[in-house]
Amino acid sequence: MWYNIYHMNGERGNLMDAASLLVLQNLCKYYGKHVVLSSVDLKIDRGETIILRGNNGSGKSTLLKIIAGLVAPTSGERAARNPKLVIGYTPDHLPKLKMTSNEYLTHMGNIAGMPAAKLKARLRELHGLFSLEELATPMIYFSKGMLQKVNLMQATLRMPDLLVLDEPLSGLDVESAEHLVKALKHLADQGTAIAAAVHEPHLGRQLGGRTYWIRQGRLVQEDIEEPLVQEAYYELVCELHASAHQALMSQFAGVDWTTRDGGYQYMLLESMLRDFLVELLKHGGIIWSVHRKEAHACTP
Repeated sequence: MWYNIYHMNGERGNLMDAASLLVLQNLCKYYGKHVVLSSVDLKIDRGETIILRGNNGSGKSTLLKIIAGLVAPTSGERAARNPKLVIGYTPDHLPKLKMTSNEYLTHMGNIAGMPAAKLKARLRELHGLFSLEELATPMIYFSKGMLQKVNLMQATLRMPDLLVLDEPLSGLDVESAEHLVKALKHLADQGTAIAAAVHEPHLGRQLGGRTYWIRQGRLVQEDIEEPLVQEAYYELVCELHASAHQALMSQFAGVDWTTRDGGYQYMLLESMLRDFLVELLKHGGIIWSVHRKEAHACTP
C-alpha cells in the first residue's frame, strides 16, 4: 500500500507503479508570492539515479528537501511506497566540528537508534568505502573533500532506500570526486536510489541516471534523443560585482554557477569560454582560477 505523506489539492494519477519508491505529482512550492516550483511531476525507482541541474536559486535545494521529506510542498502530492522508507540526506556542506569523524558518526548513529555493535561495524565499512582513514584528528582540520565524505557517511549509516545529495562534488579535487563517484556507484548497485543536485555536467553521465533541469520553477527532462558530442568544459572561479554577474547571466543564459569563497564559480563549455572571459574582464571581473575538466556529453 502506498503511504501518502503530503496530498493537497489533487488526486493520485498514474505515475506510481510497482518499481517506484517515491512519486511527486503536480507539486508546487511558494514562498510568499514567489513561485519556486510549479507543477512538478517526478517518479524515483529503486536503484536509479536522478540528476537535478539548474542555476543557483532555481529551486534545486528546495526540491531535494521536499523529496527528503524535510519541507512540505504548498500543493500537490508526495507519496512514498513505504512509511518506513529510509532516506539519507546530505546538505550542501558539513560544518567543521571539534569532533573526530568517528565521534560525530557514532553520535549520529546513536540518534538513529542503531545498536552499538552494528554501528561500530558500519563505521569500519563506511570508512573503507569512502577511502577515509579513522583519524584522531578533529573535523575542524579536515579538507573539503574529507568533510564531504563524512557528510555522505552520516547519510548512509543505515543503508538508505533513497539518498538525497545537495552538490556532493562542489569544490572537490579530481581524486576526491572520483572516490565519491565510485562510492555512489557502489550504493546504487546495491539498490539505493539517488537524487542529486549538481553543477558538474559529467556526474549524471558517470552515474548513468536521468537528468532534469529546473527552469522557471518547472522540471524538464534532458532530451536524450538528441545527438551527443564530446566537449570539454571549464571551471572558472572569479571575483565579480553582483550587478556584473547578473549582466553576464543575461548574456550567457543557461550557464551553471554558484557562489564560492566570496566570489563566483562558473561551469563553461569550451566553445563559450573565450567569449565569456572577454565579457567577464569587460565587466571588471578578477579571475582567480580556470581549470579544464574532462570532456562530457552535450547536445550541439
